[in-house]
Amino acid sequence: MQIKDVLSWASYDLANTIFSALFVTFFFPFYIKGFLGGNEFQIGLVFGISMLLVALVAPVLGSISDKLNRRMPFIIFFTVICCLFTFLVAFVGLYAALLFGLIANFCYHAALTMYHALLPRISSSNNIGKVSGIGVAMGYTGTVISLIIAYPILRKIGWETIKGTKFMLLTTAILFFLFSLVMFFIIREKKYAKPYLIKTHIISSLKDVKNTLPKLKAQKGLIPFLFSLLFYNDAINAVIIFLFLFGRETIKLSVQSFFFVYAIFAAAAAIGSFFSGKIVDKIGSKKVLISAGFLWILVIVLLLNIKELASFTIIGSIGGVALGMVGTASRPKLIELAPKKNIAEYFGFFELTDKFSGVLGPIIFGFLVVSYSYSIALISLLVFFVIGLMFLYKVPNSK
Repeated sequence: MQIKDVLSWASYDLANTIFSALFVTFFFPFYIKGFLGGNEFQIGLVFGISMLLVALVAPVLGSISDKLNRRMPFIIFFTVICCLFTFLVAFVGLYAALLFGLIANFCYHAALTMYHALLPRISSSNNIGKVSGIGVAMGYTGTVISLIIAYPILRKIGWETIKGTKFMLLTTAILFFLFSLVMFFIIREKKYAKPYLIKTHIISSLKDVKNTLPKLKAQKGLIPFLFSLLFYNDAINAVIIFLFLFGRETIKLSVQSFFFVYAIFAAAAAIGSFFSGKIVDKIGSKKVLISAGFLWILVIVLLLNIKELASFTIIGSIGGVALGMVGTASRPKLIELAPKKNIAEYFGFFELTDKFSGVLGPIIFGFLVVSYSYSIALISLLVFFVIGLMFLYKVPNSK
């Protein structure tokens, strides 16, 4: 393991979490509902449909990447497109903004498929949990950095103004791109496939994905593991997308106050990621994932009775730790269960599961909020976590 490669790889976690924090959690939902006249269901549809599209193409992208033995061209391409459409959201009306947000989120997650598949190349079986934890911890450090940068900008332009919100959409795109350059320039890959063979590889990859689907059963514990992540991430994605709007609705949380709260969330997630990475290497990723599931259930139950900012902050910090644990432990578990020679293709199925979870969670949550209330929507998240734990218990323990 070379420290330079690990840190440059982890720097992309820092970069893309800026997008997740400022675009997904903060300013896209706020912009759509607060200034363009949209609602939670439309926001849920944007993220749900974009996740569905990624779910459909992720296994094929993974298989093509395995054949080309390249990850970086895919990461660079999708990152640039994501940043472009994030930038453009600030200049259009409601329906165009919804479409551009869908494209940006699609590209963000498509890039993550290839990013995750780089992990085995820069780590070993003895430290993969630690390296994964470093990446996730760097990601939440990126959240804190983005908030530090955004704070003086919004303080000058206006916390809850359309001008300030648009400026933050532009800032998000720029920060995501600039911090991504570290990995773009440092990580190097050997070139094996010739450009004129790419069409052949695409056709072959489609056949490989078709042939791989029946083989998933042969990998002991893989299918229940993927289903556990499906239900876990259904709930987690809904929390990430609607956290600010939930706080605004229940305790009248302002943008300025949420900056402070979210920084604490991110710090808790970074700490949870770093230490759970070490714990994964010692006790195994399954036990860490089970612990995270019970923590999330506790968080949701407590949120049902939220009344003031202080309790919201404490509960959210527990959720931040649980979030870091899931992100850190899930990648090593997949690598343990999947055949090494087809790791990117199986990460494609990992992403497929993750993105399908992004379809149901946000859409169901948004629909329940618009039709009933945030309390009813939160109860649906409890169901997702309980089902996820049931599947997780069927997964074999770490070797």
